[in-house]
Amino acid sequence: MPMKRNVFFIISALLAWLFGLMMVFLPDSMAATTTTSFNIGMQWFGIALVSVGVINFFSRNDPGSKALRAVMIGNIFLHLVGGAADIYDYTRGIVQLSSILMGGVVHILMLVGFVYFLFKKENAEAK
Repeated sequence: MPMKRNVFFIISALLAWLFGLMMVFLPDSMAATTTTSFNIGMQWFGIALVSVGVINFFSRNDPGSKALRAVMIGNIFLHLVGGAADIYDYTRGIVQLSSILMGGVVHILMLVGFVYFLFKKENAEAK
């Protein structure tokens, strides 16, 4: 049975909160896989990621408005560009492979999920 959209949105919110809060409260640990000090930037990005999680969480039960479509497109953009940036930073020697692999799995799964739910046709009862 396919996953329901509201469950996917809860998962996406939890992942954003997890990574975001780790970046805010454990920036040294999260930056440990980089070759330079990104602690302050890591915290600011963590706050932004927690905010995305809040938006996703409160969007989870939307029956299919234009605003929900915008939330999904924004998430697709975040994971496409974030994944590309991770790869670029790896090729420049800024981050380690372990960081790319962990982030890459999350980026790919979230990207696939948001694309799926963006184009899936469903009625209000099937959300």
